[in-house]
Amino acid sequence: MDLKRLRYFCKVVEQGSFSKAARLLNMAQPPLSKRIQELEEELNVALFIRKGNRLEVTNAGYFLYRKACELLRQVEDTARETLQIAHRERCLLRIGLTHLFQSYFKPLFLELHRRNPHTEISVTVADSSSLETCLQDGTIDVALIQKPYQSEGYDVIAFNPVKLVAVVNKKLVAGQPKDPFPFIELGQLPLVLLHRARDSGVYETLLDLFRKGGANPDVIMHITQPGVILDWIESGLEAATLLPSSEVDASKLPHCYVLEVFPQPQVFFPALVKTPATPYITELLAVVEQGYPF
Repeated sequence: MDLKRLRYFCKVVEQGSFSKAARLLNMAQPPLSKRIQELEEELNVALFIRKGNRLEVTNAGYFLYRKACELLRQVEDTARETLQIAHRERCLLRIGLTHLFQSYFKPLFLELHRRNPHTEISVTVADSSSLETCLQDGTIDVALIQKPYQSEGYDVIAFNPVKLVAVVNKKLVAGQPKDPFPFIELGQLPLVLLHRARDSGVYETLLDLFRKGGANPDVIMHITQPGVILDWIESGLEAATLLPSSEVDASKLPHCYVLEVFPQPQVFFPALVKTPATPYITELLAVVEQGYPF
């Protein structure tokens, strides 16, 4: 059984589309379809069925997908270990880190380095949607990001939700505001909200919660990085924002109120995410399994 065909097959399953898989594989769709057809002919089974515009995986296809992921992972592990033995290479851990949880995951990286001082760690910092693409492209091995809204095609280890807090420039309100501050009343203030580079995420969730509560929020800006939002509001932008509490240090925001919110919506879900074909980074998993966050 050809390994390249298995890799192509797994990518089609994960993307749910020949065209999307072909783009990620940097190849035309007809050759990709041909390779999958050859795999079906070799096995003498149908791996996919079309229902209208949807591509569905057969039971046999799902079985092959899980087995293929295991096989490809073993092949990649064997190749990696062989190279390390042959060339005495330093171990390289390729990890993606979202802007959304930089402070939340900082102790994890510090502990990872403490335990593995001679291991090279490559960290790619971007928003969660960009890191999901990096996972699919294979440019990183694992991502510490907001839990994907569509988790098909991923292996996910979810952490407990991070509490949401409001950060309000003091010029916006007269005197010390209520703490906790009513969530719906925040919709009456000019807001700067987090927004993914693409696809739906926290931004859309927050807008939906406001509208369900009868508020029509006044969003004056949306930005991909919490640090930029905090810097601008602290520097005088008369606005409020909603961020994970892990990323907000009230002692560094003398010109802002940092407030609890009531009721407390759960929208920030940190997670460790990888594709099924990629092995877990054992060094990272060892830290997580001992009870992270510490």
